[in-house]
Amino acid sequence: MDENLKKKIADDFGLSKMDPLEQERMIEKIGNLLFEAVIERSVDEMDEGIMKEFEALLSEENDYQNIISFLKSKTQGFDGIVSDEMVRLKRATSGIFA
Repeated sequence: MDENLKKKIADDFGLSKMDPLEQERMIEKIGNLLFEAVIERSVDEMDEGIMKEFEALLSEENDYQNIISFLKSKTQGFDGIVSDEMVRLKRATSGIFA
């Protein structure tokens, strides 16, 4: 996960005052939830050809950044999807991280 996203998660979810180890653990959990939600939404937007490319990508050993790069380049409105899912996740977890 890139540092900008980690910082945004820490800020948006009010994790900045946590112990650094606990903060990192929570950022990782939230990042994973966000990653899964973004993949689901992106898959819903894919046509059959792009879906086949995505399946081929997933069948190989790829890291988080390769998958995100693919989705960014192939999913129209990707940044909006990430923002929407961040807001949705924040709303769903309000009060938990405060």
